[in-house]
Amino acid sequence: MSAINKRSADIQIYERLILSIRDYFKGEDVQYIFLHEGCYFLAVTLQQYIPDSVIVFNRKIQHCASLFNDGVYDIRGRIPSGGFWIATAEDMQYMQKHFIPSFNAEVLANYLKIAMNKNMGKDGIV
Repeated sequence: MSAINKRSADIQIYERLILSIRDYFKGEDVQYIFLHEGCYFLAVTLQQYIPDSVIVFNRKIQHCASLFNDGVYDIRGRIPSGGFWIATAEDMQYMQKHFIPSFNAEVLANYLKIAMNKNMGKDGIV
């Protein structure tokens, strides 16, 4: 797969995942949920579907996101990368301890697995 096709595929995966999250939380303030307590869940989930993504952390604003396609992404889409750095093992432990979602992460993960598989074709998202 060429670099351009890989970038396009990663964006399609990201967009499908975000749409699935929005469907799951229909009627709720998804941005609030994933800019506060759910950012770590989203970053870890994105890493499952975009394996070469990297979790990045901004300690000053207490937020983590995903780095892929030469950009930083969270629930809002591509965001400014200032203040983010690649999360260290210590950062990951901190996020696991402090970024605990109020939603049932296991149920959402299972919902996303079904939603994402429904849209996967032989060569990726269709």
